[in-house]
Formats: sequence, structure tokens, C-alpha cells
Amino acid sequence: MEWLKQILTHLSDYVRALLVQASHPESGLTPQRRRFAVQLVVALALAGDVMLSAIVRKLPGTGVAMRHRYKAVDRMLGEIDLVPVAALQTAELGRRVGPDHIIAIDLSDITKRYAKAMPNLYAVHDGSTGEIGKGYGLATAVAHDLSGETKAIPLPLHFEVFSAKEEDFKSQPSVWMDMIRKLCETTKHGTFVMDREADNRRIMDLILNEKRHFVIRVNTHEHSRHLVLLNGKSRARVKDAWKEATFHGELEATRLLGDGARRPYKASYGALKVQLPGDNQPLWLCVFDSLAHVAPMVLLTTHKADTPEAVIRVLAMYFGRWVIEEVHRFAKQSFKLENIRALTWNRLQNLVAAVWIVLGAVATYAQRPGAETALRAFELLSQRLIKPLQRAQFWGYALMDGLRQALPEARRVLNLIPGFWQPPPPDPQLPLFGLRA
Repeated sequence: MEWLKQILTHLSDYVRALLVQASHPESGLTPQRRRFAVQLVVALALAGDVMLSAIVRKLPGTGVAMRHRYKAVDRMLGEIDLVPVAALQTAELGRRVGPDHIIAIDLSDITKRYAKAMPNLYAVHDGSTGEIGKGYGLATAVAHDLSGETKAIPLPLHFEVFSAKEEDFKSQPSVWMDMIRKLCETTKHGTFVMDREADNRRIMDLILNEKRHFVIRVNTHEHSRHLVLLNGKSRARVKDAWKEATFHGELEATRLLGDGARRPYKASYGALKVQLPGDNQPLWLCVFDSLAHVAPMVLLTTHKADTPEAVIRVLAMYFGRWVIEEVHRFAKQSFKLENIRALTWNRLQNLVAAVWIVLGAVATYAQRPGAETALRAFELLSQRLIKPLQRAQFWGYALMDGLRQALPEARRVLNLIPGFWQPPPPDPQLPLFGLRA
């Protein structure tokens, strides 16, 4: 199938292009390691599992016993460093971020409930159960186009694992700020959209100093932050300041319930012009108040929100942040990210970086001109026909499920890509105890 060859060629060429940019005398990326990196990423995409045994089964057999292939892949996984290779996507995909994009930033978790020997395990909050468990943090940033032109799959600008037990770990706000600094260097446009975890003055000051826009949901509890109200030059906490907003009317929204059902509700919306204490830049406090919720949703933004249309657009930006949750779910379900197992920190980082590269390749493929025909073919193969996918919906599951349904055909197509399954050169060192089976 032509579309199958197209996506597999795109995937392998995408990895090769990143490796070419990452290759320099000190990188240690020998031709053998570069070939292994391409095969690792493609095998991960076909396996849909970060477990090393599942990945090895998708690699070419070449007459070598499974246990020897496993040991060879494990050794190579510890020798290479895919993190800087995957990080090159931040600059490459950052060029595609336009004025209508939002850059959603959030932290997630990789929970390893039963792990004991894995490196750098620390206490994390399991978002799916609400409990505290062992695992790792996941720092993620994706770019999403609100204009509706390229909404198939958001662009993964950042996707790295971190641990509080790393030697160079500082704090969780530092993780946010490091991401924002990198994104400011590699993107010229886009609005940073974050949840209440980013209600931090250092984060806000960093974005303001970079002269970039943001939409941040702020806390409304008893000890919420102080703001300067421009109407009377007085100071008030957010829990009291939002009541001074000028409300424009009501809008209808949808609330997602615990059982997956959606319930419509109405909310009053308005805005108030404010400033941060000690800062002269005008900001806007956008308020969405509903009887269906105990507390209002309050958003602090740099965007001018002096009209009803402008306030609704700020709300749309914040709701667009949900795509990052979709990316987290996609990575955990389609690649079984929480099934990751490694005995060294380098190997664990390399496996997460390989998932990041696959996400980047899938996103760029889905946004190619004329890719919709191929995406429809993958939808048919994935058997996701209960509700046909629309252009504005998330295509990731259908694309990857369809690719894996065509796995026998995919193996034949990969054999047609020059040099893809080419075995590594023989080791010039003679074995000490003769040839192994």
C-alpha cells in the first residue's frame, strides 16, 4: 500500500534527519548507533509498547537467538543518548508555531506501583487514581492550532521524564521555568496556557520579561494572590477581586462527569483590568461563574479582554489546553508508557525520548498536505468506525492502531526502504570462546 510505505518512510526519514542534526564529533553517534536509533524508534511504533522484549520482537531476526538480540539492544540502549536528539524537535517544530497557536504546558506522571529496583523512583501524584505512588514526573508542552487548520494531532514541543532524586533537580517550578525558557528560544509566536500549578509569580515574570502572552488559571482560595485593581488603584486578593468584573452575559458550556457523560450548564462571563503588584503591565482577569460549581473559574491573561468576544476567546484558549491531556493519554495507551522498565536512568530516558520522537513523526505526518486520505485509510484499518473521525478530532489512535493492524504488510514495506534492516558491521574483535549461536 502506497500510504503505508509513505508513513513508514516518513517515520524513518524523520529520525534520520534528527540524527544528522545531532551528529557532531563529541556526540558518539557512530553509523552503527544511528542505524540502531532508527530501528529502535520504528520498532517502538510498530510494537506499541516500551517494554524492551516487545521492541526486540519487532526488530529483524537475522538468524540470531532472541536472548542475544535482547542483550545487544539493551547494550546499545545504554550506549546512545537519544534525549538531545529528541530535543531537536523543539526547535524544528517550534518554527511551525503561529500566532493562532496555544502552547499548553503541564506536568504528568509515570506511576510504577510495584517497582523496587528502578532508578530515581520518588513519590508522585497518580492523576488517574488521585493517590500518591512511586514513579517519575513527565514534563510536557504541545502546540495546538486554534484556527482549525491543522488540529489533527498537536505538535509535541517537549516530552521529558524527570525525577526529584536526580542530582541536578531543583524544584518543580524550576521544571516549568526551564521548559518556558527553551520554548521562548525556539518559538516566536503562541500563547502559553497553563493550569493552576503555574500560578507562580516567577513563572509569570519570566513570560512577561520575554514579552510573550499567557493564559493562566489562578487560585481563588483564602490565600490567593494579590492583584492591583486599576479602577481604584486598590489591592485585593483574587477571591475578592473577581467580584468586581464587568459581566457581559451567559454562555453554555459542557461539564464532563465522572462516568464519561457530558452535562450542559450555563456560566456568566466577564473581565476586569488588573496589574500584578510592582508591575505596570496591564493584565486582564477573565471570570466564568456558574451555579454548577462551588468556585468560579478565573483566568489571568496578557490578552486584552475588553469585549465579550475577547473574553470568550480567552476561555477557548484555556479549554484548548485539554489537548495536552489527550497527548498524555495517547502516550500511555498507545505506547504503554507506564509499562516502562529500565535499570539505569540513561536507558529510561532513552525510551521516553523514543516515544517523543514517534509523537513528533506522527504529528508532522498528520499535518502534511493531502494526508487526510491516508488518515481515512488508517481509520478503516483501526476499525474505529463507530463514530467517524472528523478533521478537528484527535487522529493519533486511529493512525497507530491502523499501522499495527497492517503489521505484516509493514514488515514487507520496511524491507523495501534501502538500508533500513541492514545488519550492523561485524565486530573485528574475535570472540574469546569461539562463535556464539
